Amino acid sequence: MSSFVLRYFPIKARAEVSRLLLLSSGAKFEDVMPDWPAEKEKQPMGQLPVLVETAEDGSIFELSDSIAIEKYLAAKFGLLVQTGLQDTARENQLRSQVEDLIELWARYIFGTEYERESVYAKFKSAATNFVKYHEKILAENGSNGHYFGSKTTYMDLCLFAFLIIMREPNEKAIPDRNEFFSEANAPGLNKVFQTVQSDPVAAAYVASLK
Repeated sequence: MSSFVLRYFPIKARAEVSRLLLLSSGAKFEDVMPDWPAEKEKQPMGQLPVLVETAEDGSIFELSDSIAIEKYLAAKFGLLVQTGLQDTARENQLRSQVEDLIELWARYIFGTEYERESVYAKFKSAATNFVKYHEKILAENGSNGHYFGSKTTYMDLCLFAFLIIMREPNEKAIPDRNEFFSEANAPGLNKVFQTVQSDPVAAAYVASLK
């Protein structure tokens, strides 16, 4: 069985879904924080995260880009939707919408004070539309705590990790970010969170949070 190294910073952000996928699979893996920026030029694209897979025969596969890593791991561990091209397209769309919010969240934290007001306005608009649309998609699937079918798939894990990131204490983050995703405003999203949290597939990850 392959072993993995996941290179990233010691924060919950763009590598969190990959960490969740690796822990859920039971795969042997190691979190590594490179010496930054000294080792920046050693990374394939000069950025993190990076996944390094070592196969049983010693061959090495290296992959960069957070979503490419996630989808590779989700496919490898059988967590992608398997119910047709349209559901696959929808899965990709939903994941991209999560990434849009993560990008704005990061820009608010790491950007300049000057741009925070405009970034907040964009986050508010995107989060409002996100909740409205995702609640609709979840209701169409029977409000059963899953985006697709009746078992946990990649998109459920993505939403779970996203809410973990949003709920992580951070005085520099958007102050009222969690109000958009509250139980009152987003019952379907919260049901996905609760369903994944209690699913054995996420047990190792949930334990790592304590």
